[in-house]
Amino acid sequence: MNDKARIIRIYSVVALICVLILATAFYIRSQRVAPEVVPYYSEDSEFESLLTLEKDLVLKNQDGNEVKISDLKGKVWAFAQFYATCPMCAKRNNQGLKSLYQKFKDVPDFRLVCITVNPEEDGVEQMKSYAEALDADSSNWLFLTGDAEALKSYMVSEMKYDPIKKREDPEEAAAKGELMHNMSIAVYNRDLSMVGRKDLSSARADGEKVYQEVEKSLHQMIDAVIKQN
Repeated sequence: MNDKARIIRIYSVVALICVLILATAFYIRSQRVAPEVVPYYSEDSEFESLLTLEKDLVLKNQDGNEVKISDLKGKVWAFAQFYATCPMCAKRNNQGLKSLYQKFKDVPDFRLVCITVNPEEDGVEQMKSYAEALDADSSNWLFLTGDAEALKSYMVSEMKYDPIKKREDPEEAAAKGELMHNMSIAVYNRDLSMVGRKDLSSARADGEKVYQEVEKSLHQMIDAVIKQN
């Protein structure tokens, strides 16, 4: 066998070995079972009550009708603070809350509740305009206002939020809104007990992937609480 034939044979053997290796790798990959994605929450999850609303509060919704916190007993509901001129609220409500509403709006015993932290300026008219802009039905997405002193006191003493403060820096106020308030979304069960909070606004600042995971966990939590009762 001359040198040329020997070289051709060597290359042929190498090529055959490469083909066998690739074929084996593709076979193993095709037989590999994808890892199971464990959900954040399921109907078997145990949710500890972080607080329970014992006292009642009378408010008005976007239609001008009286709504009491006690009316939400027996419902699973998500709650967020907001006010009409808050730019951060506008972004969160139009994205995170709207997405939440679209997913659960056909569930008879679910409610989405937004209460203004600026009742001095946010009356029924402002609530109605805001609700209409988001295509929110007052039967399942409530925008609420009320007596300023009673409302603010209730949020601090019963719902355990920090008192509302005004931003002193004009540039910060222009970018984030004049009033500082909690941007998280709280989840309440049918006994008026809060079982969790998720902050989509902070998650957004950490990147789209983090936002998607936090949003997924929020949706799974609500779904689990609905199925448990």
